Amino acid sequence: MDEQKISLLIRHIGGSKKGQVEKFSVDDISEIKIGRGLDNNVSYDPVKEDTISRDHCRIIQDNTNPEHFFISDSHSKNGTFVNDQRTTGKTELFAGDIVKLGKEGPSFEFDLDPRPQSHIKKTRVIDPILAKETKMHTATSSQKATSVKTPPVKEGIGKNTMQHMINQSEKKSKTGLIVTIIALLLIVSTAGYLLAKNGGTTIIQVNEEKDTFSPTEIAKTNKDQVVYIEMAWKLTNTASSEEMYHVYYPIFSGDNITGYRGAYYQNNQGAIVPFLATKGDYLKALGNAQGIELDLIGSAGSGSGFVVDERGFIATNRHVASNWLTSFQFQDYAFPGVLVETNQNGLYEPSWDRPVTSDMVGAWVPGNDSRYIGVNTYLDVTFANNSQRTPAKIVRTSSTHDVAMIKIDLPETLPTVKLFDSYNEIQPGDAAIVMGYPGIAPQQLVLKRSQDVFNSNSNISSVPVPTISTGNVGRMVRGSEKNDKIDGYKSTLGDYYQLTINSAGGGNSGGPMFDDKGRVVGVYSAGKWAPGTSISFAVPIKYVMELMGRQQVIR
Repeated sequence: MDEQKISLLIRHIGGSKKGQVEKFSVDDISEIKIGRGLDNNVSYDPVKEDTISRDHCRIIQDNTNPEHFFISDSHSKNGTFVNDQRTTGKTELFAGDIVKLGKEGPSFEFDLDPRPQSHIKKTRVIDPILAKETKMHTATSSQKATSVKTPPVKEGIGKNTMQHMINQSEKKSKTGLIVTIIALLLIVSTAGYLLAKNGGTTIIQVNEEKDTFSPTEIAKTNKDQVVYIEMAWKLTNTASSEEMYHVYYPIFSGDNITGYRGAYYQNNQGAIVPFLATKGDYLKALGNAQGIELDLIGSAGSGSGFVVDERGFIATNRHVASNWLTSFQFQDYAFPGVLVETNQNGLYEPSWDRPVTSDMVGAWVPGNDSRYIGVNTYLDVTFANNSQRTPAKIVRTSSTHDVAMIKIDLPETLPTVKLFDSYNEIQPGDAAIVMGYPGIAPQQLVLKRSQDVFNSNSNISSVPVPTISTGNVGRMVRGSEKNDKIDGYKSTLGDYYQLTINSAGGGNSGGPMFDDKGRVVGVYSAGKWAPGTSISFAVPIKYVMELMGRQQVIR
C-alpha cells in the first residue's frame, strides 16, 4: 500500500487573512517562504500588513526526516514568534503551534494533514491565547475595524491546571448536591411543623406584582434573551459576484516604492467616491500599472441583539446585520488620496496634482451603489455565558432606520423580551437601562478538550458575558413632526432617543434599551464621545415592531 502523502496547512487566525487556510503538498515543496513579497508561497497584503517584512520567515522540511519541520526567521524587522516566544535560529515546529509575525502582527496555526504519530504525541495546549478583534462601525462615530490593534495576549490554561479545575468542579458539584438535599429536608420539616401548629392550615405570603424593577432584576430576567453577534462582510460586484477592491497607486522615488495613495474619482452626480476594481479590472482597465495594490472593501466586528420571537427571530442594528449599508470607515492610510481620470487611450491614470481628503469623500455608503452588494462571510449568534456559535441569516432590514431582523434555527423554543412602544409617552428623565456586549469589556475564555477522533485539537473560545449600563432619557430627537403650530420640521440625525449613558459603546450596538418596568422600548444604536462628555442614542422600538409585520406605506 502506498504511504499516505502529508499536506502542510497554514490556518490564519489573526490579521488580514484571518479565516483562510492555505495547503501545500510537502512532496512538491520542501520550503515555504512567508512575507509581503509577491514571490512568497504565503503572501500577505503589503498595505494592510506593513509590519511584516517582504521576506519574513521560512518553514523548512528536514531532509533526513520528512516528519520534522523547522521555522527560520529571515532577519525580519519585527521578528517571528512561536507560541509567543521569539525564535532565534531554527525552531522546530509541531502540529498546533501558533506562529506570529511580529509581536503585534498576524498569526497562523501550523498543522499537518494527516498528523504523523510523532506530532500527535507532542501536540500541546498553547499558552498564548489570541483574543478576537472586536470591531464595529457605529452610525455616527467609530474606528475602522481592521485598524484596531490586536489586544495584548492573555495567559492560557495549562493541561494540569485545567485537570485540577475539573476535579475541583466535580467536588463542588457533589458538595452542592448534599447541601441542596439537606435544605429541602429542612424546608419540608418546617412546613410540616407549621401545618400541625395551625391546625392543618398553612399561610402563604404572596407579594403583589411590582410596578418597577431594579437594573439588577431586569438584567437577571433578560440575560438569556440578549445575544452576542459576530460578523464579517465583503463588497462584491452585483453582476459577477467578484470581490471589490479599493485601488492604491504606488509613490515612487527612483525605482523604489516609498508609499501608496488611495484612488478616487468623481461620479456622474459630482461626488468623490473611492475608485474600486475587481482583480479582473486590475489586469485590464488599469493597464497593468506597476506596483498597484488592491485593498478589499469589507470589515469585521461584533454587536448585540435580543430575541423578539420564540422561533429564533432576533432584533439588532442594521449596521450590525448589514454593515455595508452604513457609512464606510476608511483606513488611516486611505488619505490623502489621488483623483483618477481616464487618458486618451481610455486607461485610468492618477492625477497627482489633485489630492483627495476625507472631507471631500464624506460619508460613503458602499451598499448605496446598485453596482455593488455586500455579503456576510459569517453572521454568528452566541447566547450569554455560552461558547457555542450559531449561524444566523438576515430576514429584514429597515430602509429608513438603523434596525434589522436576523434569525437562527434551533430545535428549542427561545425565551423572548417584552416589547413596548413608548414613543408617544416617553419623557426626558425616564429610566434607560441598556444591555449588551461592549467591545472594551475584558474577554472570558474557556478551553474545551476535543472528543473528536478526526480533530484532536483543543478549542479555545471566548464566552460573552453581558454588561448592563444605566442612565436616563436625556432628550427625544424626533425625525419629523407636524402640528397646528408648525407646518413641519426635520431632524438631521433622525428618530432617536438621546441617552445619558456613557458606559456603553462599540459592541453594544443592537442591544435592548429597557424602561424601569423591564420592557424593551428602544435599540441602542450609536454613541458620541468627546473630552469630558459622552452621549448615546437609541432607536425607538416601534421601528423594530414594524419589521415584525406587514406595513402599508400607501392607501
